[in-house]
Amino acid sequence: MSKQLCIGLLHLSPEWTALMDQLGLWYHEVNFSLDLSTHYSVIIINDQTNREQLAKLESYVKAGGAILEVSAFHPFTPAGEIRKSYQKTVYRNTEDTAFTHLPYLDLYNKVGLHKQSGIFEGLVHFQNKKDGQLAYFGANIAELMQDTEYKRKRFYSAEHTPPDEIVSQVSKHTLAGLFEAVLKELHFKQGLPLVQKWISPTQKPVFGFRIDSDFGDMESIEGLYEVLKRYQIKATWFLHVQAHENWLDYFHQFDNQEIALHGYRHGTSKHSSKVLQNLSHGKELLEEAGYGLTGFCAPYGIYNEALQKALENFDFSYSSEFTFAYDGLPIQITAQKQPIQIPIHPICTGSMRRRRYTPNQMSAYFLQVMARKAARFEPVFLYHHPLQPGLHTLEPVFQKVQDANFENLTFDEYARFWKKRRETHFEAHWDKGKVHIEKNNNCHMLFQVSFSHQGFSLLEGSGQAITPQKSPKFEYSKAYLPEPKQIAEMRTKDLKLMKTSLLDWKNRIRL
Repeated sequence: MSKQLCIGLLHLSPEWTALMDQLGLWYHEVNFSLDLSTHYSVIIINDQTNREQLAKLESYVKAGGAILEVSAFHPFTPAGEIRKSYQKTVYRNTEDTAFTHLPYLDLYNKVGLHKQSGIFEGLVHFQNKKDGQLAYFGANIAELMQDTEYKRKRFYSAEHTPPDEIVSQVSKHTLAGLFEAVLKELHFKQGLPLVQKWISPTQKPVFGFRIDSDFGDMESIEGLYEVLKRYQIKATWFLHVQAHENWLDYFHQFDNQEIALHGYRHGTSKHSSKVLQNLSHGKELLEEAGYGLTGFCAPYGIYNEALQKALENFDFSYSSEFTFAYDGLPIQITAQKQPIQIPIHPICTGSMRRRRYTPNQMSAYFLQVMARKAARFEPVFLYHHPLQPGLHTLEPVFQKVQDANFENLTFDEYARFWKKRRETHFEAHWDKGKVHIEKNNNCHMLFQVSFSHQGFSLLEGSGQAITPQKSPKFEYSKAYLPEPKQIAEMRTKDLKLMKTSLLDWKNRIRL
């Protein structure tokens, strides 16, 4: 009997749509008039259920289906089993292969913890429910993915004192990764694969390089471009327009580089009118100089309500602020008329210079980040400023991009791919031990098919079928991850971190 590998949700809000699209899943709001057992591989309970719906869900589980209860919506889990608690950081606390790539999760929110589970301190729980599967996830995942609060955090380094930066307080990439791991586990427990749209236009992982041109002079910018040209690296230059106002034509000589907007002045504000004026003036001057702009990133990486309102007046296809998201996959912000966010790794050479890294330690740090991302085939996006020291510490990274055969894209190219990915709809069916995939258009799109937590295979389009393999074509490798004690030390507030935050706030230019 054929079974659809479709994930059903009780309520399909914009926040849940953004999350499911980010993970490249086939999903629908549950239609209770259908045979749930053949139409849904997992059903997510993210809303209240009535008596009739609950009865059908019970029958679905008895027939061998899988249910994921989310946050406050857990009709199958007794309330007495859940403890409500404010959690800053929760730790994996399990060696289950489903979660070994996720050592910890920053939440800074009130969540539910299952008393019978140790997985992420009870945030996640699994149990057999008659012939079916039941899982509990104690956080409102989709809402937390849209959280706009930020704080200063340290980032693990095997080389030296952990560098720090102000970033989103929720580690959204880990949160989405944990949700994905739970969905995989629920599929695998049923003997089913999980099918997702792949995160790169080719089989190769994506590498992107961002340059914030803050106050850069012609000499520093030319030196940076020459290094990029030597290694044939395409980059996206977010221009601080005021700093280059008298020589904007200079950037036209760059080959295979994207020009984007960083603002006219390098400043931030809580007043949307000031932010709007700063963006509008910078955009106008760049367009007058002959540049077509599709993207923007905010000075200091700050995404706030003022920027959100200002962005409503533009048609940028992407933005990139690490106080909204860092180190993850692109995601759509659900507020009105917002571009997609393309996250980056938020540590640059300037961050490490504050902690007195040597050039060799800087290079080792970037290679460590790269290895950790490459181990999971995830995109690697790094950034630099022309006036900051340490440019040559990035050369081993650029060499690695060439040697390891990454797909080097500009931000605009990745945003275009991500738009095409979002617009590509597919259906996946499990029939007689094989996966069959059909999509709605003729564009090239790869599909990730996972039969185990060890790796995955890639299919290139409609009409193909795949059977389970003992050894997946693409296997995850193990990169060193910090231990709980190291994480606890990184998350401890001390005078040094508070002093950095105070100095950063004091030195920040206001519009």
